Formats: sequence, structure tokens, C-alpha cells
Amino acid sequence: MTAETYVKQIVKKVKCTGKKRNEIRKQLLSDIESEMERGESLEKVMLRMGEPIAAAEEFNQNMLQEEVKKYKRGVRIKIAVCILTVLAAAAIAAAWFLPVTKKFGSSGLFNEKTVEEKSKEVIRLLDAEDYDTLLAGSDIYMQKVLTKEIVDAAKKMAGDNWGEFQGFGKFYMAEQKQQGNIRAVVQMNAAYENIAVTYTLLFDKDMKLSGLYIK
Repeated sequence: MTAETYVKQIVKKVKCTGKKRNEIRKQLLSDIESEMERGESLEKVMLRMGEPIAAAEEFNQNMLQEEVKKYKRGVRIKIAVCILTVLAAAAIAAAWFLPVTKKFGSSGLFNEKTVEEKSKEVIRLLDAEDYDTLLAGSDIYMQKVLTKEIVDAAKKMAGDNWGEFQGFGKFYMAEQKQQGNIRAVVQMNAAYENIAVTYTLLFDKDMKLSGLYIK
């Protein structure tokens, strides 16, 4: 072990400000150098000074109260900065991963008429149980989950015995940005003989179906 390493192990355990810690480091190195100039080996000097933890604790016990206060204040500031950094990182992550809703048409990627017609087509295909055509017009995620079993379960949660399709109601459109991707969001009402259903559909920039909710 070198004198620099030994002293470094001591000062990092001393509870004081950075300025004071640097003063202690210089003083310890100077003391060790003086002892060695008088013919003392480094090993004997370190043995006499004691283990780094014990030497640091002696400094801590003899530290002026004002210096201790400054140290504690510095620790609190560092903790506060760390917390703020974590919160800022969390906010950035949330902004990236959580969807942000924007006005429809703000991206210039979608046409209202096209989105409306595509939405109607999806509902007609669902009612006809034409899953091959639905999957061909869906993104990779929807291709994995869009099955008759899942759709039937979702429909059952909305209500039993819907009856025949009667017609479409109002359409509400917006855009959603998530993880750098922009999607069109459509909420539409559809009337059946025995129930009124609200569909929420999502389309990617290529007009592939990327989300479907039924209630």
C-alpha cells in the first residue's frame, strides 16, 4: 500500500467538508513524508497511525462542531440534489413512456375521412368475425392478441346478446404520442339491437390497427 492510498482511505471516512478533507490529506501526507525522511519505514508509520477507519474516527471525534455542521449541511444538499435528479429522470421517463394526447391532425399524418372509414371497416370485420382480414390490417402487437376468443370475451364484458348492428353514432378523434410514435385515436359509438357499444380504436401512421377497446 502506498502513502497516498493509505491517506485516501482515511480522509474518505472523515466527516467534514471537501476543503477540510483536502487539508487533512495534505497534512497526513506531509507527516508521513517527514517520518520517512527521518528513516522510518512506511509500514511502521502506518502501523503507528493505526487502521484507516480508526484514524478517521479520531479525526471525527476531534472535529470542530462548526465543521461537522457544514459537513451535515453538505450531505443534505447532496441528498436533495440526488432526489431532484431522480424525480427529473422519472418525469422524463414518464413523458417518454406515457401517452400524450394531442389534437387530431396536429402531426399531419392522418386524414379524418380516411380514419373514419377505416374505423367503420374494422367494426364491420369484427361483426363478421373476419379475423384474417383484420389481422392483415393490424400491427405486429395486434396480430398476436386479436383472436376470436379475446374479442368474444371483451364483447361479453360489455353485455350479452348484442343483436344485429343498427348503425354508427358520433366519432371523436385525437392523436396520441408515445415513445416517439404517433397514433390516431378514434372513439366511436355503435348501436346494436340490444345494446349501445363504445369502441376505441388506435391506428399507427400506416393506418394499421394497433389498439382496440370495447365497452
